[in-house]
Amino acid sequence: MEMETETEMGGHHGGGDNDRNLILIFDMERGKILDYTCTPSPSQNKNENMSFTNRNTDAEDYDAENKRKNEISSIINATVVKMSYEHQAKHMKIPALDNEMDFELVDDDSADEINNDDEKLIVPDLNALLSNFQLAPASEIAYFYLQDTIGLKQEVSASASAIKNYSPASEIAYFYLQDTIGLKQEVMWKITNEAGSILGFTVQNLEHKINLLRRTMNLTEEDVREIISRHPSILHMSANKNISPTVLFLVRAMDLSKQDLRTLVVAYPCILCYSVQNLGRKLHFFEEIFGYSVEDMRELLVSEPRLLCAAVDSERGLNAHLHFLHNEMRIPIEELRVIVKANPKILLYSLQHNLQHKFISFFVMRLQMEPMHIRKLLLTYPAILDYNLERHMLPIAVYFLSSEGLDFSPFELRKIILKFPRLMTHSLFKVKHVVGYLRYQLGMDATEVRRVLYQAPQVISLSTDDTVVSKVTYIRDVLGLTDKDGRDLRKVIAGMPTLLLCSIDKNIKPKVDYLLDQFHDDEMELKQAVLTLPTLLGYSLEKRIRPRMARLVGIGVEPIKITVAITMKDENFDAWLENKRSRIENGGRLMNRKNQRALFVEDNIDDESSSGSNDNEENNPEGQPQSGRIMHW
Repeated sequence: MEMETETEMGGHHGGGDNDRNLILIFDMERGKILDYTCTPSPSQNKNENMSFTNRNTDAEDYDAENKRKNEISSIINATVVKMSYEHQAKHMKIPALDNEMDFELVDDDSADEINNDDEKLIVPDLNALLSNFQLAPASEIAYFYLQDTIGLKQEVSASASAIKNYSPASEIAYFYLQDTIGLKQEVMWKITNEAGSILGFTVQNLEHKINLLRRTMNLTEEDVREIISRHPSILHMSANKNISPTVLFLVRAMDLSKQDLRTLVVAYPCILCYSVQNLGRKLHFFEEIFGYSVEDMRELLVSEPRLLCAAVDSERGLNAHLHFLHNEMRIPIEELRVIVKANPKILLYSLQHNLQHKFISFFVMRLQMEPMHIRKLLLTYPAILDYNLERHMLPIAVYFLSSEGLDFSPFELRKIILKFPRLMTHSLFKVKHVVGYLRYQLGMDATEVRRVLYQAPQVISLSTDDTVVSKVTYIRDVLGLTDKDGRDLRKVIAGMPTLLLCSIDKNIKPKVDYLLDQFHDDEMELKQAVLTLPTLLGYSLEKRIRPRMARLVGIGVEPIKITVAITMKDENFDAWLENKRSRIENGGRLMNRKNQRALFVEDNIDDESSSGSNDNEENNPEGQPQSGRIMHW
């Protein structure tokens, strides 16, 4: 059993402004002094407190006039110090993490009752205790620690020299943690300030706890140092009554491997400081309420261990997040499981200061999104919620919506974000840089710039100094779009903005080569075809261009007619082609104009109605997010 006594040290008389309190930690069973710490007297400035203990002490003063039994009696005014484990329990409260992204990780239930092997203290008569001590030989480290680190004056150190040959350093908790475990000096100060009673444990006690951690999760020496550095209070926990049952519970409940357990504990050692009942409530939430399988729950919690530090039932806890997302935002549980698994931090953001502003103020009110749009957005890119609203998302939205910027409507910006949610991953500077390139280097007017960004917002992610420039240069050179004012080049790019997203070698060049071959190497005819229908290069070569060109040429129709034939739906193309074949066979007689006009009107109607349908892939131009048709401004 360990006991602390507190003594006053101050020159030879124990008084004055330089008085210091010497705390001796005794091993009652072996009769040894285990550790010594020294604190300034109450008269000293609190900021200069060098205390090696952070305990709430309850002391009784002994009569200072009693006879001293040994060499240190001249400087000791002993006070028995009782440990207050109620005080230590409050240090197990998990502190809030960095609130930069509005995390709320404080578990209101975290101050669970803590079992400790060394809870009861026996306080004997101090004078009788000192008179019967047989102090063991020790190294000189304690002497130099008192003199150099604590800063005792020479006369005090000389008086304290009587204790320099007691208790070996290997049996003192402070030097065990510093020298054997290898904790840095700043970590030792953190321990003494935040969990000072750890230094009152025996080395055997600490070794047992650390070896248990090593054995259960294959920790390296660096892992041990990391765990103690991040959460020293884990050493307060009883190895047999706290750490071991908690580890066993986590392994059985989530079917954890040693590597999974190591990932959890090294990232957030405070997990082992929660009671089994506390952790059980959290696992019940994910498995029973959220509906995750054990495998999915394990994958989720190992990827984001902070979820085990979050409260369940508080007004800002996990249940409150689920209620907001499921009941208020009307996201089905099935879809919510997918979203949370892809971005677990959603359950950690503040409801009041983060999620409610993003969902209600931004998505619903500013962008006029319906619940179906929000679900689609989060299923496509759940990480969009990781970006700061005020400093990042809102400035981009204002630039797109304001008349001083791009002057899109909320409906149009909603379409852009749903098409390309990663727009919010880029800075406002990047957006303005791309707009500046289109506007001032290509010479596009405001309408053309808006058309490009509306149909191909992914262009924001491209490098204007490399990718975009190389594609623009290739399109200009291969199609001969060399007019002085660049009008033809702008017409092609604004007419088919997704060309900027297509690969030159795998997409644009094979189409150009095929069309040029069909036009018998007539570059002017190729240029005329693309200027007539810039979207021509947006269709699939193998599924649309080549099959229809082959049917045109097969009945003797000029290849340039591909600009008409490529845009039709299959049934309309068949009717149109049959009319062409009949004209050729009948010496050039035209179809009745009324029927011809109806053919194209029907095609336009079908074309519009197909925007929401799931047409065959061969009707889709490459790079188009919508099915069936190419969108025009």
